[in-house]
Amino acid sequence: MLRRYSGKTVSCYRARLAHYQHWCRACGYQTGLSAITAAKLLEYVDDRITRWGDTCDQDTDVYPQYQPDTIRQTINALVCWAERATGQAPDGRAAKQALRGFTDTFDRTHPPAWRVAGRRLPRPRRAAIPRPLGVGGERP
Repeated sequence: MLRRYSGKTVSCYRARLAHYQHWCRACGYQTGLSAITAAKLLEYVDDRITRWGDTCDQDTDVYPQYQPDTIRQTINALVCWAERATGQAPDGRAAKQALRGFTDTFDRTHPPAWRVAGRRLPRPRRAAIPRPLGVGGERP
């Protein structure tokens, strides 16, 4: 059963697909939607993880390195596009499992953007709303 996505999501998924297809061309793989498999998803994620901190990578100017959340979004996008092309979605669980280990390491070594910017919290906590008083001014 195919899901319906908003226009912004489809636009974002197109950009993720273009990133993946660039990788396919660089590796000599087919770039078609019907060629997206679970094994290729896992290989793509492994390549993104190993190339993350590579300062000698010549391709980073036109081919940006994605952070873990964006890689996860790319997996979701590729599963969506493959399902639309073939009618059956590839299993992305192995790719997401490989990404989880990298995410933990990445989060320990890279502070969140809101901390780098000098803010205290990404969202301020709201004050607690006092509970209503019962009969006679007592709390229920």
